[in-house]
Amino acid sequence: MKGRGCIFGYVTPLKPELKIKEYDVFRGYYCGVCTALGKLNYPSKYVLNYDLTFLALFLSSIEYGSNVPKKRFCVYNMRRVSYFENPYVEYAAAMNVVLNNRKLIDDYNDDGNVFSLLASKILKLRNVEQFKEKIDIIDKNLAEISSLERERSGDIDKMSHLFGKVTEEIFNILDGKSGEILRFIGYNLGRWIYVVDAFDDLVDDVKKDKYNPIKYAFEYSGRDIARFKEEVSDNVRFMLYSYLENITKAYELLDVKKNKGILDNIIYLSLADKTEKLLRGEKVDERSVQGIRCRQERIDRRYKESI
Repeated sequence: MKGRGCIFGYVTPLKPELKIKEYDVFRGYYCGVCTALGKLNYPSKYVLNYDLTFLALFLSSIEYGSNVPKKRFCVYNMRRVSYFENPYVEYAAAMNVVLNNRKLIDDYNDDGNVFSLLASKILKLRNVEQFKEKIDIIDKNLAEISSLERERSGDIDKMSHLFGKVTEEIFNILDGKSGEILRFIGYNLGRWIYVVDAFDDLVDDVKKDKYNPIKYAFEYSGRDIARFKEEVSDNVRFMLYSYLENITKAYELLDVKKNKGILDNIIYLSLADKTEKLLRGEKVDERSVQGIRCRQERIDRRYKESI
C-alpha cells in the first residue's frame, strides 16, 4: 500500500439515475474546478479529482441559491463548455492541488520515485499561507497514517479515523450549524473512502505483496485470497454502512438550496451502489488519481478524465 494524500474518485453520481440537466450541472462544476485549477496551477488540471468536484458542488448548493454558469472554450474537449465559478469551486481546486502534492511527496518518500519528487515541485500551491493551518492538520494525520503503515498495523478503525480527520478538515470551510454538519459528513466520508479503497485493492495488494490494512486486521495467512475476501466481507459491510448511515442522517439536517437531486443521487444511491459492487467483487471504474494507495502509473500517463 503506497501513497497517500489525495482522495479517490469514488464520490460520483449514479449516472443512469440522473436527469440530463442534472448531469450537465455536475459536469459544469467539474469544468469549474478544472478552470480554477488552470489559474492556480495549470499542470494540476491533469489530476483533477471527482471527489473535489463533489465538494465544490456540495458547498455551492448549501451557500448559493443561484449560480449562473459561464462559458469558455475548452482546449481538451475542443468546444465551448459551461462552468460554474465561485469561492467554493476555487477552494475545491486549491485542495485538489494540496492533496496531489502530498501524494507525490509520499510516493517519493516510499519508493524514491524521482518523477514524483520533480512533479511535486510543479504541482503545488504558490501561496500556501492562506491554508497553512489547514495543511498542518492534514499533514499531521497523513504522517500518523504513514507511521502505522510502516508498522504494518491492522488497526483499520484507527487508520480510517485518521483519514476521516483529513477529509473532515477539507470539509471544514463553513461556520455555524452547517459547518458542524459538513465536518461530520466529511469525517464519515473519509472513513468510508479509506475502507472502500482498502477492500477494492485487497487482491492486487496481496498479489504484489503490498501493505493493506485488511490483511492485518483480519489476519490473512496466505490462504486463497478470493475466499479470504468473501470471509471478511460481512465485517467490511458493517463498517461501510455504519459510515453511510452517519452521512445520510447528517445530510438530512442540511438546508440544501439547490442541486438537491444531484446530491440525493450521490448520498442515497451512488455511495451505496459502489459499496455493493465492491462487496460483490466488482471493480469500480475509478475516474481520478487515487489517494491512499494511488497508482503511480496514472500520474505517469498524466491521466485526465473527461465527463
